[in-house]
Amino acid sequence: MDAFEFNFQHYLEVKRSVDDLALNRQVWNVLVNHTRRTAHLPLKLLEVGAGIGTMIQRAWEWGLVDNAIYTALDLDPANLFYAQSALVRWAHQNRTHLEKKAGRYHLQKGQRSLWVEFLAADAFAPGQSPFQRGVFDGIIAHAVMDLVNLEAGLSTLITYVRPGGWLYLTLNFDGLTQFLPPLTPDLDAQIIALYHQSMDERRFHGLPTGGSTTGRALFVLGPALGLDLMAVGASDWVVSPRHGKYQPDEADFLRSILYFVEDSLSRQALISPTTLADWLAIRKEQIAHCELVFIAHQLDFLFRVPG
Repeated sequence: MDAFEFNFQHYLEVKRSVDDLALNRQVWNVLVNHTRRTAHLPLKLLEVGAGIGTMIQRAWEWGLVDNAIYTALDLDPANLFYAQSALVRWAHQNRTHLEKKAGRYHLQKGQRSLWVEFLAADAFAPGQSPFQRGVFDGIIAHAVMDLVNLEAGLSTLITYVRPGGWLYLTLNFDGLTQFLPPLTPDLDAQIIALYHQSMDERRFHGLPTGGSTTGRALFVLGPALGLDLMAVGASDWVVSPRHGKYQPDEADFLRSILYFVEDSLSRQALISPTTLADWLAIRKEQIAHCELVFIAHQLDFLFRVPG
């Protein structure tokens, strides 16, 4: 029996290691080198859809922030509550000084300094912007753009960035999902097609979201909105057993992916519940025996705002 119970914060936790391997390091390095040449210090950063704060930790560990003020924004206060506790635990584990002052967290180690503010708000709410124009040097949107209307969302983010600032948009899904080994090829293809269709049917603020082809759409939309493409590269999720085992957290990550498939297809009601249940049962057994391989094609973009 599968005892797994989906929890969104747990999903964000277990996908940290998968994301670490997926993120395109060439694009990341272009971003780091670009920020090190800036005269705007402290760097003012906004992350939309910050979740439980794993990108904050990554930005510190991977050398993006040495002197910065970081606003972590998310729609769900539960995510941000979890993020604050996680930041405290992470700082202690990494022997990084952390104190809370006037509602903000201050990380310091040697000459490195990072102020973090958590904000529960909607960056994309029409006519209800939580920020003034041009207040940030850069914006991070990690696995976000396929969940919002692409043109409206990107246009909104551009207004928050100063001229010459940047947008770092990561893990933009681009139309390929694969579960291996194959079961019944026609059924596998049908389930994946319906899963992608569910992405394309999503709505946010009444508008269609980026959906299953967000990655390729950004190649066209970014320049059309006047953005300069500085770097782009693949950031595929690839989860596969190695030496007969998954890495820590990968099994729960895969179970979470199956939960999304089940939830999406159940809502559509375009496939027999029995057929779907049987397919899921086999895939869950494959996870239990460290046999399932999962691949999702995604793209990372770094854009510069003219000015």
